[in-house]
Amino acid sequence: MSQSTAPGGLPIVAVDPASPLFERWLRTNFTVFLQPLLDAEGFARRRTMMPADHRYTAALDRDAVVATYRAWDTHVTAPGGAAVAADAVSGVTVLPTHRRRGLLTRMITADLADADGRGLAVAILIAAEAPIYGRFGFGAATETGHWRVDVPTARLRPEVPLDGTVAVVPQQELRDLAPAVFEAARRPGALDISELRWDRDLGRFAEGPEPTALLHRDADGTPQGYAVYRGEERWVDRRIDSVAHLERFQAATPAAYAALWSVLTSIDLMATVDAEELSVDEPLPWLLVDERAARQVGRADFQWSRLLDPAASLSARTYESAGAVTVEVLDPAGWAAGTFTLEADAAGAGGCEGSRRSPDVTLPVDVLSSLWLGGGDLYAAAVAGRAAEHAPGALARLARLLRTTRAPWTPTWF
Repeated sequence: MSQSTAPGGLPIVAVDPASPLFERWLRTNFTVFLQPLLDAEGFARRRTMMPADHRYTAALDRDAVVATYRAWDTHVTAPGGAAVAADAVSGVTVLPTHRRRGLLTRMITADLADADGRGLAVAILIAAEAPIYGRFGFGAATETGHWRVDVPTARLRPEVPLDGTVAVVPQQELRDLAPAVFEAARRPGALDISELRWDRDLGRFAEGPEPTALLHRDADGTPQGYAVYRGEERWVDRRIDSVAHLERFQAATPAAYAALWSVLTSIDLMATVDAEELSVDEPLPWLLVDERAARQVGRADFQWSRLLDPAASLSARTYESAGAVTVEVLDPAGWAAGTFTLEADAAGAGGCEGSRRSPDVTLPVDVLSSLWLGGGDLYAAAVAGRAAEHAPGALARLARLLRTTRAPWTPTWF
């Protein structure tokens, strides 16, 4: 167990998930995230669900764990499909009794420095509180949409192409087939899903009553899409008001997408399909005779990115517009600081490298981090004084270069 102590500060230690200290790490994590504490058997079960190869860190006040941090290596899908090596961050907590002591700053700074030293291009997390992570260089890079579908009025247009078959399958069967479908369906913003995570979501560690799983196969029998939902039975004055809570949805082809929604909008005894974590640009309304039958009722930031190596990150992706812009990146921590020239050709190939040219645009690392996957809003950043233009039209040119037709989407919590 390695340990570091800042002058006058509490020790920060690495935690072995097989050690007795790990239960205290879990208890603190549960306490801050307002989750019910588990008994000994529950903690033993939860321990088996926590990846042994993740990096767990704790701040100690005597024997008490007063802050927690977890990180691991993964990959983020960039526009064009490339896998970019990333440092994933989660489980970040500080007990209310130990706030404002710099514990998070020390843990996250050490972790980002380590990730940068190992050549990882970006760090990612989901922010429980938005104001916290911008000061460490993170920007909101993907969003999710909360969609609600009125089943009685949701009918597919007759011209929507349908192909293949959709069947209800046991959850364990879907567990075996879903990873290949997920990989085929990955879009910018998607992360790796480990075998242990598949077991947690659909396999031997899945908790609660088994949900309904739908599997789409194309005409050749190849799985191309899946959906998982839990039904909530409701009746009002003997009228159906039941809800299908859509927990997972992936479609590798347009035909799979349409076929799955054809079934989801035809569920007997169901009034509503409620999906909290779909993309913000779902094509579903376009499939329906009454496009108002599918409404986006909420939208929120999801994956936050923090570029550590802008040149590597931006060189890994493809581009939908040709052009060149020289960007000065401001990063007080130093990892992403510098001036870079981004160039892309008409075929979509692009590259980014350090440059001695005068910058066309200056912006902080959190703004560029929010844009690199194809989302974000550079115009809004400029209105807010977060991006400065030094050459006429440079901001618009950079916005066109970075923007993608489809919005980035991170479909899994981490």
